[in-house]
Amino acid sequence: YAVSHLPGAIRITPGMNARSFLKRFGTQASGKRVIFYCSVGVRSSQMAERVQVALKAGGATSVANLSGGIFRWNNEKRRLSNASGQTDWVHPYNTRWGRLVVRQDKIRNRAGRN
Repeated sequence: YAVSHLPGAIRITPGMNARSFLKRFGTQASGKRVIFYCSVGVRSSQMAERVQVALKAGGATSVANLSGGIFRWNNEKRRLSNASGQTDWVHPYNTRWGRLVVRQDKIRNRAGRN
């Protein structure tokens, strides 16, 4: 998240259960479309599935997973942000998963460093 994230994204703990998620973020989701994402879309799809019913019951208009995650978003040269503003950098998660990042010159392991 510190290296880059989708504009307007809120960082959450990946293993968070539905109850904890709603307690912390439920009121922010009311009337909104909620989209989960992670590096490639596996963990975020599991999270979306865990909280979907509860979010919709709490007023979210829809709940979805970003197919391909932030890696696909970055590969398609879509806009990313960090604390300094717009960025092209993406965190590779680890070496194995980082191979899915097409623009290898845009990989950054930590905020402010390559």
